Amino acid sequence: MSIDRDNSAIIARASGKIYAFSLSCPHQNTALRWDGDDHQFQCPKHHSRYEEDGTFISGRATRNMDRLPIRKAGNELIVDVDTMYRQDEDPAAWAAAFVVA
Repeated sequence: MSIDRDNSAIIARASGKIYAFSLSCPHQNTALRWDGDDHQFQCPKHHSRYEEDGTFISGRATRNMDRLPIRKAGNELIVDVDTMYRQDEDPAAWAAAFVVA
């Protein structure tokens, strides 16, 4: 897992897939943190929790973490930080926003 604060993005590997997420919690845009002990993302403000793939578990948020488009180009990962997929607005794009590790 890697956090790129300059681009407000998180790159994470889970179950053989690589995801790119918005760094902001979908509830009130607080920067998310990784809890390595529980293998979950969490929001320090209102304690929303998310699975490694960005799926909402519990807390004040009402939806999954926002995903960013990601693709492979040779040995590099390319993330489009200008586009964001919300699971509640575009479930198909959200579900497809990963690359195989």
